[in-house]
Amino acid sequence: MPPSKEKAVCKCKWLERAADDPKCPVEFDAELKEYHLVLGPKDYFLIYYCPFCGGCTPKSRRSRLFQTLGDAGCQRLLALTKDMRTVQDVTRAFGEPDFRQPVGIVTTKPERNRKPETTQGYPTMIFRKLSEVADVHVTIYPTDRVGISFQGKPLKKNAG
Repeated sequence: MPPSKEKAVCKCKWLERAADDPKCPVEFDAELKEYHLVLGPKDYFLIYYCPFCGGCTPKSRRSRLFQTLGDAGCQRLLALTKDMRTVQDVTRAFGEPDFRQPVGIVTTKPERNRKPETTQGYPTMIFRKLSEVADVHVTIYPTDRVGISFQGKPLKKNAG
């Protein structure tokens, strides 16, 4: 959960010291102004609060990496995709995707009622030309049902 606007920024500097300690799994991403709890080479959790003083971490710059859809753009894409329920609906309207990911989304259902935890991957079709600012991601669930989401395209780095 992103930091609360009402909570003060951490002043105890514990996260800063932890990120400077090579033995500690905390790192600071200076470009994004984010602290991460590192789990592996490409895995991490974002840290929103100092575990010692409870203060907020600095405001992330992550939103500067991607374009935002805005209300009008979102409404346009929602209207374009609102009646799409199956893979056939999507390909009939949009044609073949620009990219197919064999596993685009992974879900895990926890162990419950003496049934083991279950993890499943679902393929995703990505359409990049339907919007100037967002890609349309179509996740394919069993029986060809689809889930549709929109992801902001990366912002172009300013030539400097």
